[in-house]
Amino acid sequence: MTELKDKKTEIIEASIELFAKKGFHTTSVQEIVNKANVAKGSFYTYFQSKNELIFSIYTYYSSLTQNKMDQVKERFDDPREAFKKQLEIFFELLKSNKSLIVMLMQGQISIDKDIESLIQQSKQRNFKWAKENLAAIYGEDFQPYLNDAAILLNGIVNGYASWLVGDNADFETDRLAAFTVKRLDDVCYGMQQQNEEPMIQELPDYLQERSLIAQEIEWKLSNEVESNETTEKAIEAIQVLQEEFQKEQTQSVVIQSMLQLVEEVESTRTEVNRLRRLIG
Repeated sequence: MTELKDKKTEIIEASIELFAKKGFHTTSVQEIVNKANVAKGSFYTYFQSKNELIFSIYTYYSSLTQNKMDQVKERFDDPREAFKKQLEIFFELLKSNKSLIVMLMQGQISIDKDIESLIQQSKQRNFKWAKENLAAIYGEDFQPYLNDAAILLNGIVNGYASWLVGDNADFETDRLAAFTVKRLDDVCYGMQQQNEEPMIQELPDYLQERSLIAQEIEWKLSNEVESNETTEKAIEAIQVLQEEFQKEQTQSVVIQSMLQLVEEVESTRTEVNRLRRLIG
């Protein structure tokens, strides 16, 4: 990590602690840079305002969580064990980053369209994460129930997350992760054994597979270590593409031209090929 990136992280971490203790609106930029032990000019190198800082806070915590869960997933061949360890990591991060979660849950920040976009992206990532793990654990026969199970799983996880943070609960995260997986078995095997008709027959556009892949690409681009003009153009292109997917009538020429811009960034080519196969 470079010196500049170290300073940015220090600013983000200092702001998280101050926002949780004092509140978003009553914390000044000067207090943030004092706590981070950086010059005030360093703040404005990265952020035009405190509101812009919020975006980086969301990204910081989401990246931290996603990276750690991806790392632990790669260590296990058994999808059930991998999933249990991911849950354990998720709950551990909640416990160790309570100040951040408190700040985000207290409703101190006005929600504008940009923040709403971040929230939607979070929903997309959570839904995709749930479906991928469910498919790996319960197999092809469970395919009709994936959407309902993903909604139920996210509800269970979010419920315990709120309890962990909001009610200051303190218990062993490995036990909670194991308990959650067992309850998930009850739900998923129960739906199959009782031959329940799935409740969710159709997904909203932003949770369709093509939108989830496009969001995955944008996430990957936003976390590129070396950002340059090509990366910036790719980010703009994937955003245009996601807007195009929301239209009733999409234009093939727009989609293909945007995909060409995106795949200029080598790290996105696997996902771009998946998109091409999906949309035909």
